[in-house]
Amino acid sequence: MHSAMPALPADLQELVDAVDAADREADGIASGLSEQQFHWQPDGGRAWGVALCLDHLATANRVYGDAMLPGIARARQQSWSRRGPIASTVWGRWFINSMEPPVKRRVSAPAKIRPAARGSRAEILAAYHDAHRRIRELIETCAGLDVNRATFTNPFLSWVKVRVGTGFRIMAAHDRRHLWQARRVLERQDFPR
Repeated sequence: MHSAMPALPADLQELVDAVDAADREADGIASGLSEQQFHWQPDGGRAWGVALCLDHLATANRVYGDAMLPGIARARQQSWSRRGPIASTVWGRWFINSMEPPVKRRVSAPAKIRPAARGSRAEILAAYHDAHRRIRELIETCAGLDVNRATFTNPFLSWVKVRVGTGFRIMAAHDRRHLWQARRVLERQDFPR
């Protein structure tokens, strides 16, 4: 896996560790599956299977990470140096908690991150891991920045500004949510063996 820079602050290292854990979890879920099992969807194809969960995460992490770039660049240009660990607002903490498994409230994925899962298992996993590689790089570039002052526009709710540090925590929780969902697919009685 990835080895982080030794100077990474503890809160950011915790995020890199979460990305690493999600990579291992995705590999563990997908490793023994055939293409048919990987792409199988519960409820007669109406619910997401493993492929759709991982495809959704790859796309969502890419879109969310791209949305964070201007906030990170602005923090760098303004020399907003780190002042302490990630401190989410009340709304930010609520949103992060709403993402955590077990899923308490189901919502439809926004159109721009709705999964297609047209690729093979190897292609979808590669996209998932590539999105995580980019997120690790973003986290590492924030080592000396004030991730509480730096904000970005939520790519799905344009009227919402999100702190960069909170954005990283949202992505980690969102990963855990859909990896939990994918793991539950494998536990179903009707999952093809």
